[in-house]
Amino acid sequence: MLKVGYAQEIITPPTGVDLAGYFNERFNVGYYDDLYVKVVAMEIDGRRTAVVSLDLCYVKNDMFAAFKSRVDAEFGAGLYENLLISATHTHTGPKLEEAAANRNELTQLAFDSIVDALIRALKRAFMSLQPAELEAVKVYNNPYGFVRRYWMKSGDIVTNPGWCNPNVDKPECDFDRTINVLAVKQNGRIASLICNIANHGDTVGGNIVSADWYGRFAQAVQYELQTSLPVLVLDDASGNINHFDIHQKINQTGYHEAVRIGRGYARIVLDALKDLEPVAADRIVIKNTSVTIPHRNLSDEEVAAAQHILDTVPDIKKEGDFESQDLANKVPAALRYFARRALDCKAKSVPSHECRLTAIEIGDALAFFTLPGEPFNGIAQAIREKSPFKYTFIAELAQSQSGYVPMKECFARGGYEVQPGIDTVAPEAADAIIEASLKNI
Repeated sequence: MLKVGYAQEIITPPTGVDLAGYFNERFNVGYYDDLYVKVVAMEIDGRRTAVVSLDLCYVKNDMFAAFKSRVDAEFGAGLYENLLISATHTHTGPKLEEAAANRNELTQLAFDSIVDALIRALKRAFMSLQPAELEAVKVYNNPYGFVRRYWMKSGDIVTNPGWCNPNVDKPECDFDRTINVLAVKQNGRIASLICNIANHGDTVGGNIVSADWYGRFAQAVQYELQTSLPVLVLDDASGNINHFDIHQKINQTGYHEAVRIGRGYARIVLDALKDLEPVAADRIVIKNTSVTIPHRNLSDEEVAAAQHILDTVPDIKKEGDFESQDLANKVPAALRYFARRALDCKAKSVPSHECRLTAIEIGDALAFFTLPGEPFNGIAQAIREKSPFKYTFIAELAQSQSGYVPMKECFARGGYEVQPGIDTVAPEAADAIIEASLKNI
């Protein structure tokens, strides 16, 4: 028999904590809405798992290690390996330095509060296990996501080329617009939802904390269903996807945009609930594996090109938010920043790093796959094409720390996401992840 429990805890950082997601410092001055850790725990015949979503830009390895240490201490060895832990990718959540020595008192408080909140949510969820049924639906409709890498008429690839740019030819590729929805039914009602949507969480900007569109999406669903049910978003592979419609010359950055997109996705999901169908949940199978992610090894010519930029481009400070589109606009500060990163890539990178991949299979129709870092959507497409499960949920920014994982062919084309840095991935990384993920089921 399937039993499900759920819980959510606030993880909003104190005022003054730096925000993650941009290249410049952004010490927060308050919050628009709270950040949460949300848990849906499941048990079948004594086999336990849980899906955990955190309103963070990412989870770094030291936080994963802290989670494991506390979960092992509170629940005993073994449960941590059964959990799926992922970040939503809000760019207005706390920046948590990996090395404890680099955290100030406020940042350490935020770090510890998140770990404590995750443990509280797990405890409450597992203490609240009750009989439940699962129902699912998927729709191929993502009108708020756009491939952000474009072929220019010059033959180059540019990330975020700007609104109504006459030099744009077409998007680099298409993407998987599937939205998967899993509903937990208990006591005659929908008790929680897990939704799988591909889009970046970078609509708000500035220095005020927000869960971005993920939070406004959850609030809109709760409002219409008239209950404060946990609504989890697992961010599908969206390293090359964001919300910018370059053909619309409107303001697409600000809290209003998080509200618009969140409510738009909520409407899609709410309209799909009438088509929910039962999912047989007679067993839970959890499989973990490790994949070796190779790192970039720059040529002497690439290093020389980076040094030339530092020698010739003036050192002009960038005012305001420092974002990826500054590279496309050839802002001097951006050119110099990425040139320094290239030199660091050559001097400081190690050959590879290991990432944990987890597959959680529930019955014959439902499975969750985890991906590290910010994988391009083509990785999710490749996995879904060969997945035997009708409902294949894919969670990026899960289980292990990594960076952008572009498709192999993208490296020669350029763009922001393939810029080298310390321990950035090699062109072979995407294929390695796809192969390991499919072997893990």
